[in-house]
Amino acid sequence: MNFLAHGTLASAHDDLMVGGFLGDFVKGPVPNELPELIGRGVRLHRRIDAFSNTQPHIRASVERLPAQFRRLAPPFIDLLADHFLAADFERLHGEDLEAFTQRFYAALRNRDSLLKGHARRYFEYIQATHSFTRYRSVDAVEQAFSRIALRLGHTEAVAPMMLRMEQQYEDLRADFERYYPHLDEHATAWIADHA
Repeated sequence: MNFLAHGTLASAHDDLMVGGFLGDFVKGPVPNELPELIGRGVRLHRRIDAFSNTQPHIRASVERLPAQFRRLAPPFIDLLADHFLAADFERLHGEDLEAFTQRFYAALRNRDSLLKGHARRYFEYIQATHSFTRYRSVDAVEQAFSRIALRLGHTEAVAPMMLRMEQQYEDLRADFERYYPHLDEHATAWIADHA
């Protein structure tokens, strides 16, 4: 899952959301100096990633994408998940997307001292570009995937991946509608047990 989905799945508590955001930037063991709930948010992020890898409907989405770029399919599917979530956020999450975005920003600003290096730069970027609300647009998916493909040295993957997404859009959305509730249920259960 990408940043919007991780934030949403951790939204039961502000510190869990902060940990959910930091989950992509904290490598190795969770630092003991992190506040307890933020550390649990990092662990929740990792749990969601591990659980998503077992989901048959996510695998079905991967299979819909060009075989020669299969290695790039997981981050592409993560971006698509944020797109589908943003496009129907209030139905899926019960909160207005803009209101959630402001709540997410406030949680991170309140823990500003924990944002270092790439985490701080990325938080500044998502605020400046209004990333969460922009994910309603397919163009935002293409722009984000272009950055990933450039970083990985596979810019030739962008056009065919976007074309396949356009061709398979409804099937990819149907996959999301099947796997996202399982992720939500899993995250809710994990939070009840661990936070």
